[in-house]
Amino acid sequence: MDVLRTGCSMLGCLEPEAPPPGFADQSDAADRLVAALPGILLYWHRFHRDGTRIDPCTQDDSIAGQFLRLLHDGEPDPAHRHGLDVSLTLYAEHEFNASTFTARICASTLSDLHSAVTGAIGTLRGPLHGGANEAAMALIERFDAPGAAEEGLMGMLDRKELIMGFGHRVYKDSDPRSDVIKKWAQRLGEQAGDLRLYEVSERIEQVMRREKKLFPNLDFYSASAYHMMGIPTPLFTPIFVLSRVTGWTAHVIEQRADNRLIRPGSEYIGPEPRPFVAIEDR
Repeated sequence: MDVLRTGCSMLGCLEPEAPPPGFADQSDAADRLVAALPGILLYWHRFHRDGTRIDPCTQDDSIAGQFLRLLHDGEPDPAHRHGLDVSLTLYAEHEFNASTFTARICASTLSDLHSAVTGAIGTLRGPLHGGANEAAMALIERFDAPGAAEEGLMGMLDRKELIMGFGHRVYKDSDPRSDVIKKWAQRLGEQAGDLRLYEVSERIEQVMRREKKLFPNLDFYSASAYHMMGIPTPLFTPIFVLSRVTGWTAHVIEQRADNRLIRPGSEYIGPEPRPFVAIEDR
């Protein structure tokens, strides 16, 4: 996330957007971010992992295909490409979440697109907004079978530990995106001949519904789906960025179309006023 945040900010220096009020090239700048961020992330990842310097430019016709090609240094499995493309579509936009609101506040000052997206990435970097899919993966891979998962989860609930990947601030009964990615988690597990993670995930879902009346959100089954694509867990939240940059930039463009400065108010609830000595009386 640090690499994406800094890379986005650096692009704002190398490829500055046209100034206000026109922002004449804002759509081109948004397209450039969508295209460039996967290469920035994967160049760093491959060099950090094994010292390989890759050419981040590919002839692939999709962001999902480009990501998997750069990650694995070869032609992506068609099912993996399709599954990741579905995931990117599901993550692309989700109304006024914390990172999107950050981007719109920044845009409302007539700042540049790169500043708005850099702020959004920094907001998503926080574990209370991003990172649930990584936490879900850490939970799921603890258990070698559904029975062990149920036993372990019951112990966690008894200890009042936080279970990531469940519930949502917007949805009350279910997350419709979860049903879509759940099917892909099952499909990719069947293709690999390894359904352990899917079956463990399904048992955890059952326990959470029974014990806490909570449903899985998009992050939960995304974890095992990404794992079956061979994606390392630390890249799960950065993938969120590669998708959501489309939503963030769309919100920035919308904000600019009918802009008013976003300036929330606050109510002071601190101590009562205290007497003071005026400076000139000292």
